[in-house]
Amino acid sequence: MRAPDDHDVTTAAPGQPLAASPSGRAAAPASILALVAVVLGTWSAPAPARLLCLGGAAVLAPALFALWRRQARLAGALRTSRAQFTALVRSSADPVVLLDDSLRVTFASPAIAALLGRDPAELPGLPLAHAVHQDDRRTLFATLRTQADDHGELAVRTARIRTGDGGWRLVQATVRDLRADPEVGALVLFCSDVTARREGPDPELLELALTDPVTGLPNRSALVRRLAAVQRQGPAHRASLVLLSVDGAASAGPGAETAVLRALTSRLARELRGEDWLTRGKDGDFVVLVDGGVADAEVVAARLIATLRWLATPAGRLTATAGVTGLAADVDPGEALRRADLALHSARTAGAGSVHRFDDALRSAEDRRSALSTDLAGALARGELRLVFQPVVDVVLQRTVSVEALLRWRHPELGDVSPQEFVPLAEESPLITELSRWVLREACATVAGLPGEELAVAVNVSARHVHSGELVADVVAALGTSGLPASRLVVELTESMLLDSHVADELQTLRGLGVRIAVDDFGTGWSSLAYLAGMPVDLLKMDQHFLADVEHDPQRRALCRGVLQLGTSLGLPVVVEGVTTTGQLALLRDMGHRYLQGYAFARPLEAGQLADGGWPTAVAVGLDAPAGPAVPS
Repeated sequence: MRAPDDHDVTTAAPGQPLAASPSGRAAAPASILALVAVVLGTWSAPAPARLLCLGGAAVLAPALFALWRRQARLAGALRTSRAQFTALVRSSADPVVLLDDSLRVTFASPAIAALLGRDPAELPGLPLAHAVHQDDRRTLFATLRTQADDHGELAVRTARIRTGDGGWRLVQATVRDLRADPEVGALVLFCSDVTARREGPDPELLELALTDPVTGLPNRSALVRRLAAVQRQGPAHRASLVLLSVDGAASAGPGAETAVLRALTSRLARELRGEDWLTRGKDGDFVVLVDGGVADAEVVAARLIATLRWLATPAGRLTATAGVTGLAADVDPGEALRRADLALHSARTAGAGSVHRFDDALRSAEDRRSALSTDLAGALARGELRLVFQPVVDVVLQRTVSVEALLRWRHPELGDVSPQEFVPLAEESPLITELSRWVLREACATVAGLPGEELAVAVNVSARHVHSGELVADVVAALGTSGLPASRLVVELTESMLLDSHVADELQTLRGLGVRIAVDDFGTGWSSLAYLAGMPVDLLKMDQHFLADVEHDPQRRALCRGVLQLGTSLGLPVVVEGVTTTGQLALLRDMGHRYLQGYAFARPLEAGQLADGGWPTAVAVGLDAPAGPAVPS
């Protein structure tokens, strides 16, 4: 008999393990896989082959069968646990709501119908924000987005939730974060109705929470409650709102402001009818809930504004504006207050003493404002913004000495948007710093590329840009990139910026570089007049409002002469803005004004027109050298 070689199939003797031979060790894994496939019913090989492999792995069958039994028990336990959780949630007397990571409802228990009057089947997929009162969203959502502790517990929060009939219920929610739990995978809110809870807060504490501490009037929270109660009375009960903004009380100083506000409160209260309700709103405004329609509210607002003329305060004369709106059953309190605020904003634009009512035109204006604010964020990247240049003319030498860079926006759908419309939107956001930086670069590059070496360019900078601490670096970068000499750049700031000590330091640094500093819209903020003598300023730009009816009003002419004399006494040239008629031009020239700017000479020029217009150049507004000392090294 020949000895078996390495290619023989070796079988183990009875009682010996299969792994005793090399070929047995190689076959074991395949046999295990075969056994698993047969147990799971997934192997479709011929029966003899399956039997052959099973025979080789028979010794492992008990272990694999036990593993299969254990997996089956775990799967059954998981199904049972899920069924128990679902049964508990569905049978709970208190509503249970599940939320995903985006704070959208994935499940609401049947008990939600009794709480909110809504079908639970309609809620999955809805954002939670649609149901929560806007004044409660910030606190609630901050909690829901907070990482939970090891036990999944977040916090207990209370918020107003909109019901199916448009009302509100005060709901307390205990929040648990079970998103990491494979059986739940969601934020779980255990809710309870506390709208009419018998054991409420201490009445004295509640009274304090609903009262303005300075005036003793009901505060905004109390007003929202009252508005909701009025709206529940239905359309048969007419009511409206007056939002009154009073200016001047803060000028009395921190010590006297409280006394002024209390005297003001007493005066306003005496002018109201017995059914009207005076409250304190946000930002120091007053709100009156008027028993009657919008016309009644306008009468009340006019009476309140008029009575301020008879109120003597340490702050001097107070002025006010008002916005009014009607209350409708389908408008929640927050929206009603927003409408009154829009009307107030319109009244402020019209000036002190104005009373405006909310209407569709204001709604359209607000919609446009919102759309423009959104579109402006990408206007620069889309190439919709450009610069135009307004010449400043020396009427003595009869030539252009500088140009002012002005920003323009051509909206792809709305066409040209007025700067008076979009610049305030930009100034309300950090976007204004980016725009200001871009204007600096573009203006310097454009003027540096013109023929001649004397024409200067003036650029307005925003308060945000100045306070960002980046203005000096941005000016240096714009000059360095364009090659424009520093003496040919004029940086314009408004009067109100001069009161900030940080701004003064920035201006001194710029003047040390050779940049000229101009006070734009001079004359609109006389409180800063005393600071001119010590401020790093080279030029005054007289506001165009001085020219209103200047040809016929002796007082206006006296003011124009006074500004020129002030500038002359301080050694500061004066540029008059907004010169539009030949009559104004002749009058100002006869007064001695030398530097004029406005449509009387030319409308703002596009960059291409400026390059091709053959404008003569001269020293920037007659200034050859820095008027102030250089910044020490």
